[in-house]
This record gives sequence, structure tokens and C-alpha cells, in this order.
Amino acid sequence: MLKRINIFYLIISIFLYIILFNNSSDEFNFIVPLAIFTTIIYSITLHLSCQIQKSRTMLSIEVLIYSAIFIFLYNSISYTYRGNFFLFSESDAVFYETQVLKLIDMPFSEAIAYYLTYMSLDDLGMILILLPLYYINDSNLLLNLFYLFVNILIALNIFSLSQNFMSKKYAFLVSVSYTLSSFSLFFHSSGLKESFMVLLIILSYNFYYKFLKNKNFLYLLLSLMFISSLLFFRPAISAMIIISLGLGSILQKKAGFTIKIISSLIIIFLIAIADILIAIVNHYMVGGFDTLIYSRESEGMIIGSLSFTYAVNILAQLIGPLPTLISENKVMLTFFAPGLIYRILLSFPFWLGVLYIYKTKNDKLYPLAFFVIMEMSALALLLEGLEFRKALPHIGIVFIIAFWFMDKYDNRLIIVKRKVFRIFFVFSMFILGMLIFLWNLK
Repeated sequence: MLKRINIFYLIISIFLYIILFNNSSDEFNFIVPLAIFTTIIYSITLHLSCQIQKSRTMLSIEVLIYSAIFIFLYNSISYTYRGNFFLFSESDAVFYETQVLKLIDMPFSEAIAYYLTYMSLDDLGMILILLPLYYINDSNLLLNLFYLFVNILIALNIFSLSQNFMSKKYAFLVSVSYTLSSFSLFFHSSGLKESFMVLLIILSYNFYYKFLKNKNFLYLLLSLMFISSLLFFRPAISAMIIISLGLGSILQKKAGFTIKIISSLIIIFLIAIADILIAIVNHYMVGGFDTLIYSRESEGMIIGSLSFTYAVNILAQLIGPLPTLISENKVMLTFFAPGLIYRILLSFPFWLGVLYIYKTKNDKLYPLAFFVIMEMSALALLLEGLEFRKALPHIGIVFIIAFWFMDKYDNRLIIVKRKVFRIFFVFSMFILGMLIFLWNLK
């Protein structure tokens, strides 16, 4: 299945770009060709990755070289069109840089204390990253260099985490496919916080699974430390991870005494912070459902009827978000597109994987599946299903579950009528390709 998805990815992507290329303007005439080039190189890299040795060293070298090339290309494009290295995401990136430049002459502890006098704790994460770097050199390029090594850490930890569920080969390939996707490299090339936030999420789960395997409480403490660190980026993610781990532990069939104690402590902890969780929900609900709908209408996020908007948001979370291959108003969407096409094709093995996890009661994967479904549901409910930055935290987990299922299927560990399944697979790829095409005609 993996080989066929990679082939369909290249065919569908090139077909869509050929059809839609005439819709591109001359204003950003280098960006669409770069997206096409990205698609082709990504496909070639996925193919070659199947052939090479599957080791941590090879993974690090591959991610280092590929990421460095594309971070350089993306920053070159950014400087060509914008005269900066924020990659068309100035609204947030410039804010972070402006704040850091205001704090840079203060001692670190005083700078953080002063920042918190007018900004909230969940806006602190990027400052904690950027300020030490700007003490060295006040250039966004240093952040890009830092994110280059963050991407290697993400790859190595996905590789480590994935080997709890799948073969070494597929653990290697899921690491490559996620970390070298165009949307991952976009965030590594900009001045945004998402790259480090994704690292913290992967570390949280990786060390939790290390704890389950080795029963070493140091791993559990490290996992909790990374989960707590997410409070400086997006507190709701911390809560979702804790809930997913708690539910996963409770439902484990062969949970030992230690796991039962951990489950009980998680439940007690969630009860203790119930007021905080309610406050987080109220924050995202903008005070209530009616207020939320009014807010989304004022932001122009409700198109047509409310039911139609919800249907689009639910679909976007089930298989996407859907990629916009060519955009003049939001140029960053063009950078996301090559990677998002691949993510959409992975929705086929992902949802089959979720169904197979449920059918076989594979409780080892429950925490990952719970986390993805919780975030998808929350984003759809809040009408944020089309916002890729909001969806990014669970995309890496989607890749892991999808590759886990493909590993089982490709190694014939899943018994199905393979001829019927192949017809279903081809039909699904066609439907997904058509959805992307129709979305880009809007």
C-alpha cells in the first residue's frame, strides 16, 4: 500500500498542478514552480528512503541535508519577495521578534517577568526560545538553524516512538515522510513557534512509551516535563495529552499495578484541575456557543449556512486540512500544499488504522488515537478545521497511525480480500484527488 500511495501522490500532484498552473499570477512566479519541484524531490526521496539502511545515523543525515536545502530555498524565496526571512508569516513572526528586541537588553529573568506583565503564559514559549538565540545574534536565520536541528530531533523521536508499534523500516519511513514534508519545512523556515511545539508533543509520547516499556520513572518524569512545557505554547494540547494517556491507561487490558496507579493519579489530577480545564474550554468557546458563532461570522469564517460550514470543517479534519495549491492572498498555503496532498492520501490508511485499533482492541495505540480524535473534534466544533496551524499538533500522530496500518497490511498481518481491497483503495485515491481538485476550484 505504501508504494502505491507514493505513486498516486506523484501522479495526483503533478496532474493537479498542470491543470491549475494557469491560475497562478506573475506576482509570485517562483513559488508555484518551487512547489512542483518540492513535490518531485519529495517523491524521489520517499522512494530512495525505502532502499537505504534504516538507522538513526542515516535518518539524521538525510533529514539534515534535505532540510538544510529546503530551508535555504524557502528563506531565499522569502527574502526575494518580502525582504525578510519570515516566509510570508509576518503577523506573528514580527510580533515575536519585536518583543524579543524590546527585552534583549534586560537580564533573562527580568525580561520574562516584564513580558508576563502584559502577555499571558501561553504566549511565552516562543519568547523562551527566541530570546536566548537573540542574545547570540539578533537574526531570524539563527532560529532557522536551530529549527534545523529541532527537525532532526523530531525525526529521531518519531523513529523511536514508532518502533513501539511497527517494523524498523516503516518507523524510519514515517519519520522521513513527516519531517521532510513541505509544511514541516515551512515552519522550520519561518519565525513561528509550531516547530518546537511539535517536538514537545512527540517527546511527551515517546518518553511515556519508554516508561511503559522499561518502568523507569525517570522517563515518566521527562514525559510530564515536556507535557508541562506545552503550557507555554498551547495549554489545550497539554490537557488533551494528559486525557489521552489517562484513557489509554484505564483501558489497557494487561495494565500492571504501576499503570493502574498512574491511571488513578491522572484521574485525580484531572479532577483537581477541572476549573482550569473549564476555563480553557470557555476561552476557546469565546464564552459560549452563541458567542462563538457570532465571532466566527464576524471573522468571515461561516460560508453559506452554519450546517454547511460545519460539514466542511468536519471533512477538513477527517482527511485534511485540504490543500490550496495556488494562493495569492495567503501565499504560505502554497508552501503547505505538497505535504498536505500526501497527508490527505494518508487519511485512507489512517482511518482504517483507527478502525483496526478498535476492532483488535490494540490498547497500546489508544493514547495516540484518542489524542488525534480529540483534537480533530475540538477543531471542527470550534470551526477551526480549516486552520492548518491549529491542526498541526496531531498531524505527526496521523502519519504514525497510517504507517502502522500500512506496515501491517504490506507485511500481510491483516487478512482481507486483497483484490476487493485494491479496488476500494484505487477508488478512495480517486475520490480524495477529486476532493482536492474541487476544493481548488472555489
